[in-house]
Amino acid sequence: MSNEAIQKHSTLPHVEWIDLDDNGVAVECVIVKRDLRSGDIYFIKTSDLDQIDRNRITSILRKRDAEKYELWDLLSNTTLGNGMNALEFFHQLVRVRTNSGVIMVPSPSRVGFTVAPENMQPKRGPGRPKSTDA
Repeated sequence: MSNEAIQKHSTLPHVEWIDLDDNGVAVECVIVKRDLRSGDIYFIKTSDLDQIDRNRITSILRKRDAEKYELWDLLSNTTLGNGMNALEFFHQLVRVRTNSGVIMVPSPSRVGFTVAPENMQPKRGPGRPKSTDA
């Protein structure tokens, strides 16, 4: 289980092929954001886009500074031809793949997390220090 790209697009930043279902089949996705703390990725499957939306995303990805910023930042600063903010428009298509492989709709009430090995051990609480007397 990994949220790493199998292959990246040769000319468009933020477009990657990822094995979303851990079944050996890579799916072309537009990566909106990578959460470095938890390892989650926010993505849009390109197969979910119609031709008009593909053209909209492609024009945003071809901007001069597109590879310097995460896509959510580019979308938030773009107004589409219909007058709507691009992030607000494309948000309905965004999904999250957690580091453990669960795919879900983004929600403030559910987030992915990782458990570090040091967090699995019970910690000693406050109290008297260990005795050094023999």
